[in-house]
Amino acid sequence: MSYKHILVAVDLSKSSEKVISRAVLLAKDTNAKVSLIFVDVDNVSNIGLVNLEIDSLPSIEEREKTLQQDLQALAVKADYPIENAIIVMGNFNRRVNAAVEKIGADLLVCGHHHDFWSRLLSATRKILNSTTTDLLIIYLDS
Repeated sequence: MSYKHILVAVDLSKSSEKVISRAVLLAKDTNAKVSLIFVDVDNVSNIGLVNLEIDSLPSIEEREKTLQQDLQALAVKADYPIENAIIVMGNFNRRVNAAVEKIGADLLVCGHHHDFWSRLLSATRKILNSTTTDLLIIYLDS
């Protein structure tokens, strides 16, 4: 099967480079488009801390600018044309699935660590039951 548009979900960590490189290998074989997405699930609206000093937090615009710079740095390292570099905030499943629909992706690529926290809080595990497209999960060393 050849894919036409691959959406790669990244967490902006060093391991994102491995996930992107695997997607790029697939894309090169069929000249597929590649897009990147980062979902910021840690925005201020999701924090439930009591003694939170709002003034010490970066504004949403500042945070988005920093995230966009980090995502663009990953795109440059991809050594392949990146069609879209998407930053969204909110629920991982909803935002990724909305992006899949919007850009017409036919493959979603995610990474997954095999550690304690990933067993409890893995976004990849959650997307498995909600995605509307093919899914490729890349094993990441913990």
